[in-house]
Parts: sequence; structure tokens; C-alpha cells
Amino acid sequence: MKTESFLDLNEKKFREMLRHTSDFKTSDVRVGEEWYRLYYLDTMIDATVVQEHIIRPLLHNQYTSVREAVNILNYQETEMLADVSKALVAGKTVVQKNGEPICYLLDTELTNERTVTIPMNERVLRGSHKALNENIDTNVNMLRKLAETPDLIVKSYIVGRRSNTKVAILYLHSLANEVVLMELEKKIASIEIDYVESPGFIEELISEDKFSLFPKFLISERTDRIRSYLMDGKMVILTDGSPESVILPVSFWSFFQTPDDYQVGWIVGSTFRFLRIVCFIFAISLPGLYVALVTFDPRVIPFEIALSLKSSMQLVALPPILEALIMLITLEILRESAVRLPSPIGQTIGVVGGIVIGTVVVQTNLISNMMVVVTALTGVSSFIIPSYEMSNVARIITYLFLVMSSIFGLIGLEISFFLLLTHLARIHTLGIPYFYAWFTKDALKDTLFRAPIKRLKKRPIESVAKDMTRLDDPKG
Repeated sequence: MKTESFLDLNEKKFREMLRHTSDFKTSDVRVGEEWYRLYYLDTMIDATVVQEHIIRPLLHNQYTSVREAVNILNYQETEMLADVSKALVAGKTVVQKNGEPICYLLDTELTNERTVTIPMNERVLRGSHKALNENIDTNVNMLRKLAETPDLIVKSYIVGRRSNTKVAILYLHSLANEVVLMELEKKIASIEIDYVESPGFIEELISEDKFSLFPKFLISERTDRIRSYLMDGKMVILTDGSPESVILPVSFWSFFQTPDDYQVGWIVGSTFRFLRIVCFIFAISLPGLYVALVTFDPRVIPFEIALSLKSSMQLVALPPILEALIMLITLEILRESAVRLPSPIGQTIGVVGGIVIGTVVVQTNLISNMMVVVTALTGVSSFIIPSYEMSNVARIITYLFLVMSSIFGLIGLEISFFLLLTHLARIHTLGIPYFYAWFTKDALKDTLFRAPIKRLKKRPIESVAKDMTRLDDPKG
């Protein structure tokens, strides 16, 4: 539907389209012999901008057009009611001259965004202390400043039938794989949903294997980390209203890498990365290994350790599998309560609750001393994983390994690892294998370990970048 030439008729239509919302306001301005009417939502506009950049210029330039009078950069003209309604809810002021159907859409949005702060969910040891915030334009601005190249492309979309959420894909044109990019654009364009609350919505909607526990895309709020992945030929998805980004395509090993690995010496960085991978294995298998050894194969345990285990378990009435389940579930309860409560209270609950519960269950002979140690080591091992999503996966897989080990012993543990590796080998992200072979010469340089920068001449294989050469060989 098109707008009317008469102000009162248009105002009536606008009110009906906005369902007679109370914050819809109008203001009439007389300029010489002409009348102008301003339509706006007073909760969305900056009144100072309207006064200084619309009303005052109109009054002082009565013989010029609206376009020539106002000094607002974001300017549009329309005769469509749908465009006007979208502009009003976006914080724009609509100006109409009496007798003309044209509506002028002027950007006067009131911005109340959070200032740029340090990352809250990814601790920075060395590197940039800037984190994304909830404004997509600010986030794009920060990334453009970090990568000042015309090669950085931003493609914008509107996702959500009702929320009309801004979504942007960022990539380097000379590096990003066109086939992967086309597949990603196709998936985002096909999203049909009422609203998009966070990048997690998009991650789940475009994921290929929806029944896999493992995260297919990397979530990050660190601008330096996002920049490094863009330079590797990967793509980044930003969502308006969320301080996090989605990075893709990534492999299984990407979830154990941090920007700090490249800020320290390669030996130190390799040591800590290998430690994270070992801790992931501990987190998923340690309770199962303990139950399998104690229940089925105690002869495998060294004699001195077996005596210590026997002395700690002889008065415990519960079987090892129940001990493990009780302690792991207790750990999850403490962990969730510490996260959901306010920070000072949550930290106190975590520490005091752990000490009190651990002491009580041992003194009452409900749980053995060794099981408390195993559970604590399992929990700490999951904390060292830098990705929150992968840490959650480790917490869940622990129970699967535990059940298999309690039924089949060490054979069950071996079967669990075999099934896990088989599942990882079957996963794809946008058509790219998730679990690339880590034992090849090039892959080993930046998976289990971090080779010296001079040796990292190729980009990660999962990037499938147009140009895989990161560092030219000086020898030619």
C-alpha cells in the first residue's frame, strides 16, 4: 500500500499499522506557507538530533527541499507504508510535506549501547583486550580497524520474520572459499523463524548434523581471535544484539587453540595445547577407567596402589558405578549453582559446597577417598578446555564412557574411544570434514602442538582457502 498526500489520512494509517502504540507521536512544523509533519516513536529517537538536524534546518531553509535542508547522512525516500512502518520501529523520523505522498526517512535512532570492554568469557593473558558488544555496527567497525584492507567483505541479511534481526557475514574475498561461502549464504537465506536471539540460533539452524554433541562452529567474543581466523580464510557471522560471533569452518582441534598460544614461545604454547588435549581425554574417560579397574581388572593396578584403594573402599557400601554417578552429578549441581548465582555468592557456594560435601561423604563412608580425587580431577580437567561448548561435550560424554566401562570393563572403555573416533570422522561442517587427520606433516604443526611461526607456512587445511600459503619461503 502507498502513502496518502494528506497528513491526517497518513497519520491514521500509521497508527493502525503500529496498533495504536502509545509511544507513536507526531509534530507539526510550519515553514512559511507550507506544513510538515514529523512521525516518530519517542522511545526510539534522539530528540536532540531531531531538533538540531531536522526541525531547525527546515525552519531556516524554507525555499529548499527536505533533502537539501536536513543534514542527516542516512536519508531515504518512499511512498510505501511498509517501508515507513519499518523505519519507525528502527528509530527513524519520518517527515512528510502536506500535499505530497513522499515520506522522508531520516535516521535519528537513539543509541544506548554498551561500551567496548574486555572479554568476559575468554580470559586474555596476552593480546587485545577488546571484546565485541551488542551493536553489530560497532563490531564491524572494530574488525575493520584490525584488518584495514578493502579485501574484507561484509554481507548483511535480515533474519527473523518478526524480529528483523541484522546478521552479517564477514570474510576476506581473496581467501574465503567460494563454494563454502555460497553454501553458508544459502543456509542463512533459507532460515524461516520468528526471531533470532543469538548466534546460537543460527549455529543450530545451519548445522548439518543436528544430533551430534560436538560443536560445529566456534563461538568467540575476542576481536583478535576473530581477526586471526579471518586471515586464515574462514568466515565470521555477527548478529545484532549479541556480543558473540560464529566462526566457520573449523575442525575439532580449533576448540583447543587460543590466541595466547601464539603470544608465547612455541615450546610453551605447544606444552599448554597438548595439556588441554590430554585433559580432554582425562575429563571423558577418568571416571570410567577408575570404575573399570576397580570392578573388573584390579590386577592391573600396582600392588601398593591396590592396597590403598582397598583400605579406602572396604567400608563403602555403594558399588563404584553409583559412587561415580553420585559424585559427578553433585559436581554438576555445584558447577551450575556457581554459574547461576551472583559472582560473590557463586564462588562461595562452589568452594564451601565442594569442601563440605566432599568431607561429609567420605566421613560417612558413602564415597571412597579415591573417588573424590577422581571426580575432582575430572572436573578440573574439563575446566582447562578453552571452549565452553567443547567443555560441555566432555561433561556429557563422561557418563557414556562411565556406563560402558561399568558394563564391559576396559573393553568397554576401548569400544567407547573407537565409537567416539568413528563419530568424529563422520561429522562434516558445510561439507568439510570435522576431524581432519592430525598425524600428517602439515597438520601436526598446529593441532597437537604449535610449531614455530616460521614453520607455519600453510593455512589450516579445514579453511580450504583460495591461497593456502601464509608465509612465503625466503629460499623460494
